[in-house]
Amino acid sequence: MTGAAGVAAAALDGGWPALELRTHAASLTVLPEKGCDLVSFVDARTGVDVLFRAPWGIPPRASGAWNAADEPEWLERYPGGWQVLCPNGGAASPAPGGGTWGFHGEASRIPWQVTGTGTDGQAAWLTARTRLTAAPLRLQRTIRLDGAGVSITETCENTGPDPIGVMWSHHPAFGAPLLADGARITTGARTFLADAKSPGTHLSAGASGAWPLAVAADGSARDLSIVPGHDERVATFGYLTDLGTDGAWAEITNASLGLGVRLSWDETVWPHAWFWQELHASPGHPWWREAYVCAIEPASTIPGHGIAGAREEELLHLAGGESRTATIEATMFEPG
Repeated sequence: MTGAAGVAAAALDGGWPALELRTHAASLTVLPEKGCDLVSFVDARTGVDVLFRAPWGIPPRASGAWNAADEPEWLERYPGGWQVLCPNGGAASPAPGGGTWGFHGEASRIPWQVTGTGTDGQAAWLTARTRLTAAPLRLQRTIRLDGAGVSITETCENTGPDPIGVMWSHHPAFGAPLLADGARITTGARTFLADAKSPGTHLSAGASGAWPLAVAADGSARDLSIVPGHDERVATFGYLTDLGTDGAWAEITNASLGLGVRLSWDETVWPHAWFWQELHASPGHPWWREAYVCAIEPASTIPGHGIAGAREEELLHLAGGESRTATIEATMFEPG
């Protein structure tokens, strides 16, 4: 890929209108009508798309409920890639004052309005916004592709006069060929906490360890920094916490591919990261042992079981009229 940066309409399977941001080093595809999802992030040097694509591809364009009743309904429109989850993460939960906040939150399914696009030197950008229906929240974002790095600067605003507590997180999921046997995961987080309800196939529920070691179900230590191969059938769900003194960050590096991705984020808004792996582990619906994915998900709140399962002090609290702005970045690089 050569030449100046640009923004153009893109044609995708499924019929969703898409925008492609491109630079000399990378291209990024966004679905404004589907949660403003990032569905591909391609490194020009290697031709590799580092984001996960769901086994069913990009589902057909559809309308319908923006608040998913449960995980299967949310997955019906899950293309893989990168979502924002707000005002809920995990199980659908009763909303404060009535109603329901859907599985993984309305922001990941509702259409966003693109308010501007352009270029700035060797960078390309777009701006977008949406207003949720089940919560008094307005979200605005600027997505900027600069070289081989993408940044999302996002504002969450409480449009109502009363205070509200929400869950707000990002869900970037990475897949093959970046994800492969022996690829390495590093992070500034110092602690890994296995989920207490669904830690996956091999971890002790609710146990914590010093990263990269996690406590296995048999009491042994498991090194989470080494990605299991396609034939190992591993599922993992837990949390990176205690983010350290050098900022909030994580990397997935594939030395044999000559490619890595570094994720960094604002720890004042997202003081944790959910850690999810589905590596050909789960038979039956919805994965049928076809998914090979690792997501590192900067989050305001743990555990990831919906706002009904969260402690009040773990929520992101917004006073009436208050807004919070934070930035998350992903940059592709050549190891070494």
